[in-house]
Amino acid sequence: MSMNSPGSEDLLHASVRPGDVLAGKYSVDRVIGSGGMGVVVVAVHVDLYERVALKFLLPEAMQSQEVVARFAREARAAFKLKSEHVARVIDVGSLESGVPFMVMEFLEGSDLDGVMESRGALPIPEAVEYILQACEAVAEAHTLGIIHRDLKPANLFLTRRRDGSPCIKVLDFGLSKVGVNVEPRRKGASMTGTRQMLGSPLYMPPEQMLASRDVDVRSDIWSLGAILFELLTNSPPFVGDNLPELQGRVLSGTPQKLRALRPDAPAGLEAVIEKCLQKERANRYANVAELAAALVPYGPMRCRVSAARIAKMIEASGQVVSMRAPPAFPDE
Repeated sequence: MSMNSPGSEDLLHASVRPGDVLAGKYSVDRVIGSGGMGVVVVAVHVDLYERVALKFLLPEAMQSQEVVARFAREARAAFKLKSEHVARVIDVGSLESGVPFMVMEFLEGSDLDGVMESRGALPIPEAVEYILQACEAVAEAHTLGIIHRDLKPANLFLTRRRDGSPCIKVLDFGLSKVGVNVEPRRKGASMTGTRQMLGSPLYMPPEQMLASRDVDVRSDIWSLGAILFELLTNSPPFVGDNLPELQGRVLSGTPQKLRALRPDAPAGLEAVIEKCLQKERANRYANVAELAAALVPYGPMRCRVSAARIAKMIEASGQVVSMRAPPAFPDE
């Protein structure tokens, strides 16, 4: 998480300054990110010398009970999830002023919005692997009854394991029930009027546009399909010059064709994405295990391990998995 922005220091709450020690153990270093609702700073644990990220609400956000509730919900949801593909919440606390904060693992890298901004459309195996890793986090959340509801490239963070291999971390579970804010897309791609939507319209399924509470696991599957489409084409599947136009296309139009924008994409992969983007939820994959099984043929061989883990999680929760990927290892 290194998203320095000009003037972001000015957004930090006056009672938190570089050098301050919070909760007796977190020494504030600098601001690394800011948005409409909060600020993220990097800090160092004074005893363990470990870098962490602290997320605060801005003073104006504290005026909304909805925002404060979302902040607490994000911390609780993320804390429950143990997958390596979720940004871990380590601790929570409050400043003397009453402003809440959460302590998260510090991530180095970039979200997938930034990756696409610098690289454009990604190679097919790479994009598929990123979505399969995100599916691991989403699968665990679903088994705990948590629907993310705001999956988008900006909430999938690409970092690296110690061996250099890529690792996707799913961020921001604050909209897992009710949300109040939408971050704009990357430079040149934001749309007028989207900030009041409960979620991110470019990746939002029809049922969520019609009723923000009317979501289930298949709503997240729509979002994952929309993200994969964009990773492969550098364009979302539904586009519009304004919010009403976009809504109309999501609710009654058809998505762009993957192979029209990415001719080298296999027809089977196009079919997987189209199934994710079905208007009727009953026509989508029933769970992320089935989506993962469908994606495995288009990713690196190691993706079979992810698909196997996802299937075991879903089955352990009592759900039926009707589609299975090939075994992770030949003798399985």
